[in-house]
Amino acid sequence: MRHCPREHHGPSLRKRLFVAMLLTFAALWVCAGWYVSTTLARERGGAWDRELASVAQDIVMSMPANISQLSSSSNLKLAQEMPRLSSKFDRFGFQVWAKTRRELVVRSPTSPATPFLARFEDGFSTFVIDGEEWRGYAISDALNQVQVQVAKPTAEFVAEMRKWLRVGLGLSFVVLVVLIVAMKLVIRWSLRAVVAVQETILSRDALDLKPLPSADLPEEIRPLVDAFNRLLDKLDRNVQSERQFLAEAAHELRTPLAVLLTHAQVALRSRDPAQARASLEQLVQGVERSARLSQQLLDSARLDVESRAGAQAPLELADVVGVVVDEFAIMAARKGQAIALDAESATIVGNLDELGILIGNLVDNAVRYTPAGGRVAVRCQRAGDVAQLQVLDDGPGVAAADRERIFDRFYRVAGSNERGSGIGLSLVARIAQSHGATVATGPGLDGRGFGVTLTFALWRAPVVDDAPAPKAVALRPDAIEA
Repeated sequence: MRHCPREHHGPSLRKRLFVAMLLTFAALWVCAGWYVSTTLARERGGAWDRELASVAQDIVMSMPANISQLSSSSNLKLAQEMPRLSSKFDRFGFQVWAKTRRELVVRSPTSPATPFLARFEDGFSTFVIDGEEWRGYAISDALNQVQVQVAKPTAEFVAEMRKWLRVGLGLSFVVLVVLIVAMKLVIRWSLRAVVAVQETILSRDALDLKPLPSADLPEEIRPLVDAFNRLLDKLDRNVQSERQFLAEAAHELRTPLAVLLTHAQVALRSRDPAQARASLEQLVQGVERSARLSQQLLDSARLDVESRAGAQAPLELADVVGVVVDEFAIMAARKGQAIALDAESATIVGNLDELGILIGNLVDNAVRYTPAGGRVAVRCQRAGDVAQLQVLDDGPGVAAADRERIFDRFYRVAGSNERGSGIGLSLVARIAQSHGATVATGPGLDGRGFGVTLTFALWRAPVVDDAPAPKAVALRPDAIEA
């Protein structure tokens, strides 16, 4: 049983954005919590001391001038039937001392009878009472006769700090959750156009190459979709071109096949050997023409594949020209033609099979359209930094108005006795373009006929110390498909 390979998808852009932003916000939340807690502890500690000092000063200024003459027994008491309510001062104590005689004059109900600050020194102090830590403050009056001491357990400060920290972190956590939800919604909203493009692609037919919608796309995604649309436009032009090519090729094949069938039927029905032989000769010519057309169609299809492969290497152009010309020598001899070869060593960078197709189509075109007894000249020469390949004949030639169009696919020159496919020279133009060569047309031999000149850049070996230059491709007579 054949198993389909499992597709491996990259991480989701939406998920990556969400996780990255979530981790960033979480890290910021933790840092903010730590900063708030330490800052709040420092600020609240200072505020607590200021509160103790403020209360102590208020008590001093609230006492009567003769407070130092009173004793602790002068404190008022509540009525017995009135229950005492809890107060925020239950854990906050103050004492008023007659400083000269170290006697407690007034104290809060929760304060001990012993002084908070036994040394009666003004200022802040931290001390322990019955195993519990307190924070206190002492201040004396202007005559230094009365001292007020206020204190509060540090546990109250810690509890208050924890409460405010819980409130602060709780609020920030709520904000974080709101941000996460909003972030997820914003990411989904921002990528909705990308999802719409995906759905459009999935719902299309295989050959639907219309541009994808790019409206409302994020600025980061639009260049990708625009580039994809340009690719779709190129594909659409190529598909249209190939459809036209297939339609024209089908037409070109249908006509000679019908002619072949007609000649074969005439030969079968004919009782005259001469007439039958003439029909068979026409049949042979039609088969040759169809074979040549089929070969050129295959060459055209192969060029599409090899152009993407791009296999090019240094090779000797004169060797390629020599091998191809030898293959057409018999064809030229049957027509009483003479092929003159003048090949000078010239190394270029190219694809061996493609150059064989190019040279073969040029020589075939010259031999085919040159009448019996005519001449064909093939030249490979160096001219400075370039190599020139020329194929010249003394045939009927091509009118100047038609020279630009003869490289179009399926174009034929009107009034020619030789029926061609109209593909050969279009292959020449395509191969020349893929090799960076220029093509020029003009008169042929002795100012008559037709000539084609292709100019290639010579290959220059890279300069490397103590390294031998690579050799050009060596050819065998059977190494090229003409």
